[in-house]
Amino acid sequence: MNLSTKITAFLIEQNIVSKKNKEVYEYGFDLLIADFINFSTILLIGVLCCRPWPTVLYLTIFVGLRSVCGGYHAKKLHTCIMGSGFLLFLCIMVSMHMQCDWKLAIATGIASVSLIAFSPIDSENRRLDTDEKRTYKKITVFCVIFFGLLDIVLFLLGKYIYTICFSVGILLTAGLQAPYIVKKMRKSTKNGLKMSFGAIGVEIMAKIKIMRVVIGFTKKEKRKRGNNHVKKEISSGNSSSNGSNHVILSTGNGKEKFLFI
Repeated sequence: MNLSTKITAFLIEQNIVSKKNKEVYEYGFDLLIADFINFSTILLIGVLCCRPWPTVLYLTIFVGLRSVCGGYHAKKLHTCIMGSGFLLFLCIMVSMHMQCDWKLAIATGIASVSLIAFSPIDSENRRLDTDEKRTYKKITVFCVIFFGLLDIVLFLLGKYIYTICFSVGILLTAGLQAPYIVKKMRKSTKNGLKMSFGAIGVEIMAKIKIMRVVIGFTKKEKRKRGNNHVKKEISSGNSSSNGSNHVILSTGNGKEKFLFI
């Protein structure tokens, strides 16, 4: 029995929470425990690297955006803790050796546009309805624009360390959305190909039906013209025979036959 299960069981025994919401509370406590471990680890790393305030700023930006934008979530708690800790540690190390130049500005701008375009992204454990998505979209747009303006102000003031923290927080949040974006694009492409092949098949069948109708109509017209031609030959033969006992029939292929009466 893990810690979140024990805490939930204690709250149920004390009649503080309902038993029917047991799984919800266990999942919530799992997230709180994972966040506490991650934040404590990252703050410790920031203190050891003599960068406590940039680390706090970086965590504030990342957590603020991540909570409304969504993105990739590990299925297991220990994977989430280890993966998040490693990513945050890596970002702190990278920010210590990163240059605040136009390349970082372009990358931050692209990440900001991506967050506004694709957020929010829900997870399998927490599905969002239409109203929630609309609300989180508005919050995402506000947060991205707000953090972006602060990033520009800090750059103009020469606070490049904090500017890099803002940029890294935005980049990491957008990067964690990349797996879902790629998956969504592949699914859309696959569905588009299916629809295209289906449309092509329908078009081919329609053309075949039209060709059959045209061929049938052409054959019918040929037979009709042939019958009319025979009738004309018979009538002309009767009128020009002057009492003779035969008529001339045309077969339609350039040959003539004599019928004796």
